[in-house]
Amino acid sequence: MKVLPAKKVSGTLSVPPDKSITHRALILSALAESESTLYNLLRCLDTERTHDILGKLGTRFEGDWEKMRVFPKPFSEPIEPLFCGNSGTTTRLMSGVLASYEMFTVLYGDSSLSRRPMRRIIEPLEMMGARFMARQNNFLPMAIKGNHLSGISYKTPVASAQVKSAILLAGLRASGRTIVIEPAKSRDHTERMLKNLGVPVEVEGTRVVLEPATFKGFEMKIPGDISSAAFFIVLGAIHPNARITITGVGLNPTRTGLLEIMKLMGANVEWEVTEENLEPIGNVRVETSSNMKGITVPKDIVPLMIDELPLVGLLGVFAEGETVVRGAEELRKKESDRIKVLVENFRKIGVEIEEFQDGFKITGKQKIRGGEVDPEGDHRMAMLFSIAGLVSEEGVEVKNHECVAVSFPDFYEALEKVIG
Repeated sequence: MKVLPAKKVSGTLSVPPDKSITHRALILSALAESESTLYNLLRCLDTERTHDILGKLGTRFEGDWEKMRVFPKPFSEPIEPLFCGNSGTTTRLMSGVLASYEMFTVLYGDSSLSRRPMRRIIEPLEMMGARFMARQNNFLPMAIKGNHLSGISYKTPVASAQVKSAILLAGLRASGRTIVIEPAKSRDHTERMLKNLGVPVEVEGTRVVLEPATFKGFEMKIPGDISSAAFFIVLGAIHPNARITITGVGLNPTRTGLLEIMKLMGANVEWEVTEENLEPIGNVRVETSSNMKGITVPKDIVPLMIDELPLVGLLGVFAEGETVVRGAEELRKKESDRIKVLVENFRKIGVEIEEFQDGFKITGKQKIRGGEVDPEGDHRMAMLFSIAGLVSEEGVEVKNHECVAVSFPDFYEALEKVIG
């Protein structure tokens, strides 16, 4: 897929439903005591894995991804291993759930997921009473022998919503209180949704306290995914002739880190919450931002925008001065080593960038020449370099661009809409 420079970028669009919230809505509806109805779920490769695994455990679904009725049943031990595909969220959140059921399960994934670390969830879940066997005690395939768990107080080594959620989901069926303390605050979808469902959850800064509980079924509309919207928001800021409005997008304060950083850089971006449905939903407007200044991203914001941090690099290309991202070593443990992929491919298309073990630095007011890039099968990196093609001099050819289907199957159709 070669993405050529665009003369103008304009329009109003909606983006796919939120992937993180879709995973959690499916899981929580399967754990509820009664029927739930979910609206506007994201159907992509990752969320299909969570849906399929819950089905193999006994959950019954009716309808489609626009409106899905979920009928929970007591989980039954599956007779075959459970495939997680490329989805780290499926793996880690379902590990927390499965650890609390007295049955044997095996999780496995594709080659990319099989390189991502799982020790970070194995350790706390074993402290709670489950047993795990994993390749090198850290990687998929991974066998889980669930058990009746006991609540723990656990300090996570990294700020990770997936790790926190795995422990909290296990704590729902544990004996006693479960406490998770993070080094910095991460996305709060799980605790927010549990609290809204009546589960006793207290949040004090980076400390979350949960009491075991059951909850009734619920109705929920999934908002648009701010991580998918981020590519168009950044495009609107860096293109010399742009005005974009994105409607119906999730504006959870633990997910708007990119918007806050863009404001600090001086971008012409505004957002407003228009409704609440277990999560705040609203609109984002962005226009050409020719006077952006480079910044050093505050480290306390890094965990809140880990998926969007590579896009800060793209903003930095067009800002004045230096843009620096540090404290982001977690980027190396995503679907690809996103620091390496960003740096190597930026250099291929004519952008100078300095690489650190935990981030990168860019001196701004550069031009993107163009060329061929390899996102290494990472959906977010494929989208980033497609956006780069629209503001390049010669266009950017993105290898294996089909990987965008992991989170945004209609990404290129949406691009065509805003460039006419």
